[in-house]
Amino acid sequence: MARSAPVSASPCVRWLALAAAILVSVAEIPAVLGQLRFAAIGNYGFDASGQKEVAATLKKAAIEQRISFLVSPGSNFPNGVSGANDTKWEESFESVYSDESGSLKMPFLTVLGAEDWSGNYTAMRERTDLVYGDGSGADVTSNSPKWTLPNWWYHYTVHFAANTGSAFISSGHKDMSVGMVFVDTWVLSSAFPFGNVTERAWKDLERTLEIAPKVFDYIIVVGNRPVYSSGSSKGDSMLQYYLQPLLKKAGVDAYISGYDRDMEVIEEDDISYINCGTGSLSGSSSLVTASGSKFFSGEKGFCLFEMTAEGLITKFIDGDSGETLYEHKQSLKSRPERSTIDQFNYLSEMPEVAYFPVPEMGKLPGKDVFVRVVGTIGLCILTFLGSLGIATGISRAMK
Repeated sequence: MARSAPVSASPCVRWLALAAAILVSVAEIPAVLGQLRFAAIGNYGFDASGQKEVAATLKKAAIEQRISFLVSPGSNFPNGVSGANDTKWEESFESVYSDESGSLKMPFLTVLGAEDWSGNYTAMRERTDLVYGDGSGADVTSNSPKWTLPNWWYHYTVHFAANTGSAFISSGHKDMSVGMVFVDTWVLSSAFPFGNVTERAWKDLERTLEIAPKVFDYIIVVGNRPVYSSGSSKGDSMLQYYLQPLLKKAGVDAYISGYDRDMEVIEEDDISYINCGTGSLSGSSSLVTASGSKFFSGEKGFCLFEMTAEGLITKFIDGDSGETLYEHKQSLKSRPERSTIDQFNYLSEMPEVAYFPVPEMGKLPGKDVFVRVVGTIGLCILTFLGSLGIATGISRAMK
């Protein structure tokens, strides 16, 4: 009796079995939610000992949390700098934030504040050329953060993968985009002495915020002065009147400031107004907080931001202990106008990031001009009312 030959599986069957095995293996891989993290620190160059303490904590967080870049909402150096090679760069920046591991060797995206504008503001812009190399051979090479200020206002685009593991296989690669929009609140002010610069800044900002909802999942705006605040400034009326409507219309997720020496988050019109202004010195407490304030602290520290496919988390970090003082969560916003098909076309329509020169203007006053003007008007009104009261009293006495 002849033996039958062994039946071998067809190539098609073998491939199906292999595919099934792969799918089973992949299903067992835990889904890992991708994220993007960055930190914000303001008012950092004002006290050597306090600054170094916060810097040490920031370095640890950068390694443990895998921070991608740093943000400074202005007020970088007291009275600004005298030039692109001022000793303040080494004493209050390079030596403080550098280490052998280069834990903070990453883009340091900044804007200027009132203190910065009182010095050689052009030199602060030129420092970017030295850091990134402008062909002069005098570029800066160190393990410190890479000072980034291409213009007084600009935008910066970041992408990150939102999921990995089995989620990547089942749903495919999901790329999240973040639009970082940097504004100079002094340049935007009507008190800025060069109207053509202010006009151009507003024009570029309006165009940027018009396009941003069509191409970005997250929109973060950074400026020195706060729109709303429980701190010393109590917010800025000019920004509330002119800037806030633009932020609301664009569906901005957060506005980060650093002028007031405190850490705070205020919710207003579905926007988180976050102040990170204690990078070197502690601030005072606030007896009365603004409407919508969720957290306020005068402790030294910085803010840590984490973006995922689910939403944005802001952590207020104690500069000494590294502990989280408060955690603020907000869900990812729905953007119906977001277009992945026309994304590149829209991005090409964004205003070009190019240096817009500002002439010399001499030493600026210590306080914001807009605040002083409003204060002067207020004093005039009080004087008028006082005079009216005195006149009324005399009139009654003569009757």
